[in-house]
Amino acid sequence: MDMHKVSRREFLTVGAAAAAGVALAACQKTAVPTVAEKQATATVAKEATKVVEVQKLVEPTAGPTGFKESPMLTDLVKAGKIPAVGERVPTEPMVLTPLEEVGVYGGTIRTGTIYTGLIPDDMELSGGRFPQPLAIAPDITNVGPYLAKAWEQPDDKKSITLFLRKGTKWADGQPLTADDFMWWYEYFFLDTDLTPTISAGLRPGGEPMKMEKVDDYTVRYVFGGPAATFLASHLAHLFDFWSLYVHQASYMKEYHIKTNPKAADLAKEAKFDYWYQLYGKMRDRNQNQNAPTLSALRSTGQTPDSTSAERNPYYWCVDTAGNQLPYVDKWMADRLADRQLQNAKILTGEYDFTGFNTDLQSYSAYAEAAPAGKYRVLLWNRYNGSDTIYSFNMNYFKDEVLRQIHMDKRYRQAMSLAINRAEINKVIYYGRGVPRQLTVTTLSKWFKQEYADAYAAYDPDAANKLLDEMGLKWDDAHKQRLRPDGKPLEYIWDYYPSEVPEKGPTTEMCLDYWAAVGVKMTIKGITRELLTPKITSNEEPMSLWHGDECNDILFALRPKWFAPIDGDESCWGVLWGRWYTSAGKSEQGVEPPQEIKDLYTWLDNYNMYGTGEWAHKLLQSQADNVWTIGVVGQAPHPLIARNNLRNFQEEGMWNWDDLWTYPYFPETWFFKP
Repeated sequence: MDMHKVSRREFLTVGAAAAAGVALAACQKTAVPTVAEKQATATVAKEATKVVEVQKLVEPTAGPTGFKESPMLTDLVKAGKIPAVGERVPTEPMVLTPLEEVGVYGGTIRTGTIYTGLIPDDMELSGGRFPQPLAIAPDITNVGPYLAKAWEQPDDKKSITLFLRKGTKWADGQPLTADDFMWWYEYFFLDTDLTPTISAGLRPGGEPMKMEKVDDYTVRYVFGGPAATFLASHLAHLFDFWSLYVHQASYMKEYHIKTNPKAADLAKEAKFDYWYQLYGKMRDRNQNQNAPTLSALRSTGQTPDSTSAERNPYYWCVDTAGNQLPYVDKWMADRLADRQLQNAKILTGEYDFTGFNTDLQSYSAYAEAAPAGKYRVLLWNRYNGSDTIYSFNMNYFKDEVLRQIHMDKRYRQAMSLAINRAEINKVIYYGRGVPRQLTVTTLSKWFKQEYADAYAAYDPDAANKLLDEMGLKWDDAHKQRLRPDGKPLEYIWDYYPSEVPEKGPTTEMCLDYWAAVGVKMTIKGITRELLTPKITSNEEPMSLWHGDECNDILFALRPKWFAPIDGDESCWGVLWGRWYTSAGKSEQGVEPPQEIKDLYTWLDNYNMYGTGEWAHKLLQSQADNVWTIGVVGQAPHPLIARNNLRNFQEEGMWNWDDLWTYPYFPETWFFKP
C-alpha cells in the first residue's frame, strides 16, 4: 500500500487493526454504571424535598473517643503537633460504608499528570477535590448528605436550607461554621471586583440569590423564583467550580480590601496590580499550598518534576468502624510533558491509579502489560452525549459571508449527514461507542431516540443536496465548494486535544468526510491557555470539545451545547452568550435573534421548574437545527488501578457530570497487604 496515497481514514483504520481492536472486542464487561449495586450500601440517601435525616453517628469502638486514626497521625499527636483524634473528627461525621471492606492505613498513591497545579487531575480524583455540601449518588440521579448532614427545600423551590456538621474543621484546624459561608456571600459574591457578573444560574427569577445565617451551623439560600435544579447541580456538583462555597473567613480577611486596608499593598508586594488578584490566588488550592481546604488531602509542595500531598488530619469522614478517613497517607504525581510519556509509565507499572488521558486505542497495550505491572485495566463509561462535538461560529462577524453560511441550518444538517459515524465507531472505538447526534444520554429522563437519530445517518447524497440548495457550487474541478462570493469554502481552526484523547483521530476522519462533500479544513492542536482567548475574542470560525453535561445532574444548567455560551467550550455564539450572561449589559455582547432568545428562555425556565416542557423544547430545537454536531457517545474509558488498591469501583461513570470518581468515595480506597 502506498502510504502517500492513503487517506487519513484509511491510515487510522490500518493503525487501529494493528493496535487494540481484537483485545477490546474480546473484553466481556459492559462499561456501564452498576446502579445501586455494591455501592448501594454506601451512606448516600435519595434526594428529598424535605429534611433528610441526620447521619447516624459511629458507635465508639476504640479508646475514649470511639475513633481511630492513621499511625502517621498518632505520631503527630504524641509530638503535640495536632490534637487527639476525638478533637479533630466532628461530633456528627459523615459515615461511609466501604465498597468491599474496612481498609488499613498507609501507603502512597503514585500517579502522573500533564497538568499544572498543586493538586492536579488524578490526584484530585483520589480525594483532593473540594467537597460539595451534598454527594452525587452512584446512579447519578439522586443526591445525599456529604459536607452537610441534611437539607430542607420547600415545595415552591424558592429556598434551600443546609444543616452543617457540628465540629467540622478545615485542614488547618479552624472550625467550619456558617460564618465561612456568609463570608463567601458578603465578601466574594456581593463584591463587584471579585464577582463582576452574576451568572444566570445564581439569579433564578432574575434576581441574585441571597444567603442567610440561621445559626452557627445552618445557612439558607433564598431565590427570587423557583430553583428546581439548584440542589443537585450546584450543591452536589458545581460548588467548587463556580466558587459557590465557603471561604475561610479567618484566613481570607487578610487579603480583602474591606477587612484589611493594606490588602492592595500586599498585592503589589506579590507582583499583582489589584488586591482582588492576590485574593484569587490565595484562595486557590492549585496556586497556594496553604489555601484552606476541606478535602481528604492537602498539598505538601511541588518540584519541577513532581507534586505531592498528604492526608488531611482534620478530615470529617469516617468509616463504619470509626476509622478516620482517608486510609491512604500520601499522594505523589509525576509532572510529564505529554500523554505519550504518561502511557509509557503506565505500561511499566509505575502508577497506582490514573484515569485522565488514558485512551481506548491503548487498551491492548495496557492489558498486555498489566500482569507484569501488577495493575488492572477497568472500563468505565464516559456517558458523554458525544465524545467529540463541533460548533460553527454564528457570530463570526469578521467574515460575514461565512457567518451567513453557518447561520443556515441546512449547512449544519449537511455537515452532520456527511459524517460516517458507524465507521468512526468501528475504527476509533472498536464498535463499543454509540453513533449518535449530540443530545442527552440514555440515562436522562428526557431522552428520546429521535433526538439521537436527528441528521445522524451517513447520507452524503443528502448532504450534497442540501449544500447545492444553498448555492454552494463546486469549483471547475469538482473538488471543492465555493462560497457565494466565489472564494473556496475552507477553514483553518484550532482545538484543545485533552481529556478525551479520541477527539483528535475522530476529527481527522471527519475532515475526510467533509472534504468529500467539498468543504476543506485544516486544524491545529494548541493548549487551552492559548485557545481560550482566541474563542472568547471571537477569532475561531469553528471549534470542538467533548459533549459532557448531557446527563440530568447538569443538563441545561448553563448555555453550552443547547444554547450559546460565552466560554471556550463552544464558539457557536460567544457574543450572544455574553449578552445573555450579562443580562444585556455587556458592551461586548450582541443581542441574538428571537430563535436564540427562545433557547435562553427555555433554559431559564427549565432551571426554575425542572419540567419536561422546557427540556423537550431545548432538545427538539437541537434535533431540528443541529446547533451542535455530535458523532459518537457513551463510549468506554480505561482506568488503571493497582491490583491491591481496593474499594475501587470495577465499573462506573467517568464524566465531568458526576465528578468522575466522587460518587464512589475515593476516601475509602486503600492498599490491601
